[in-house]
Amino acid sequence: MSVHYINSDSDLSRVAGTLSKASRIAIDLEFDRNFYRYGFNLCLMQIFDGSSCYLIDPLSRKVDIEQVFPVIENPDIKKITFAFGEDLRLLHSLGCFPRNIYDLNIATSLLNYPPCSLNALLEDVLNVDTGASSQRSNWFKRPLTENQIRYAAQDVLHLLDLHSLLHSEAEQKNISHWIQEENQVWDDLDYSDEDHNGVLKEKDKRNLSETEWHIYKALVSLREETARSYNKPGFQVIPNKLLKKMAVNRQLADNFLGLNGIFRKIKTPHFQQKLKKLIRQKENEARKMGLSPEKPAQKPLSKEEFRAMQRRKSEVNRFNTQIFKPVKDKLREEYGEQATTFIFSNRIIEQIVVGDTSELKEYKVDLLKSYSKQLKIDRSLVDELLSA
Repeated sequence: MSVHYINSDSDLSRVAGTLSKASRIAIDLEFDRNFYRYGFNLCLMQIFDGSSCYLIDPLSRKVDIEQVFPVIENPDIKKITFAFGEDLRLLHSLGCFPRNIYDLNIATSLLNYPPCSLNALLEDVLNVDTGASSQRSNWFKRPLTENQIRYAAQDVLHLLDLHSLLHSEAEQKNISHWIQEENQVWDDLDYSDEDHNGVLKEKDKRNLSETEWHIYKALVSLREETARSYNKPGFQVIPNKLLKKMAVNRQLADNFLGLNGIFRKIKTPHFQQKLKKLIRQKENEARKMGLSPEKPAQKPLSKEEFRAMQRRKSEVNRFNTQIFKPVKDKLREEYGEQATTFIFSNRIIEQIVVGDTSELKEYKVDLLKSYSKQLKIDRSLVDELLSA
């Protein structure tokens, strides 16, 4: 087995040609998400085809990473991954839509392995010690360190062996089709329109009035615009906690140049004036909009919303007691705790009860029907659930 560092288009073209003939490949990405630089950025792509490991450098000016996209999108080539959710979001943002993904994290869950990292799994299942993690290291730096290269390669070198072992175990337990159904979902997802830099969350409204929330949103927007211009993560420009304090105590802006935790290049009278002007504008806007300086930005549920929530809870409890609890007990006996939790978590149960069938795979319907029959659960109740 050899490791090849790919940092030119000519080399990548040859690699893409080689990979296009493979039946399966292991793939992983190293990326930075608003930690060292602004945004969601691909820093390295690792691919292993069973004989050679390719570390493809998308930061090289001589590399057009899109050359390898047809391989990743080819449905005839199985992509072996581990916990691929964030990687998929990043690839979608780049215009690459992988097909035929086999996420080993899904397989281990359904095979009742305890939740763990890839390193722990490799050590437990394959007796492979991958060494210390370099995941949080700065993947923008070039040249990569020996530790980074070793870590990046280790992330894919053992995935094919792990896939073979887990697939064999799934075949023996007759649950391969479960894993296939769960992994099929990857093909149908589309994160291309997702805002990967969105920093405003509903919980941020806590302890803020309507007026303060209006000002806070504007301050965050200014901070993000500034962070983007300097290619720095927002928290390194002005921390959220400080922005929230400014939204509540607007006089803090008068002491902007003396505050701690602010990026030195914006600690200028010019930026201070810009900040103070924005706050005044948003205060005036809030008054014109009729926003309250006392009423909380985070609104309590209305009576109708509260009653709807209570009805939903009641329905969830009814189906939980009469169907899911006995079915999960039976599942637990046959397939284990981790598998049972993965198949019918509390979140999934609630989604099914309220009529969201996105998590209700065919194998789950079969399990519900067969166990309900074995346990002599009222068939009409099961039909009611499945037609919700």
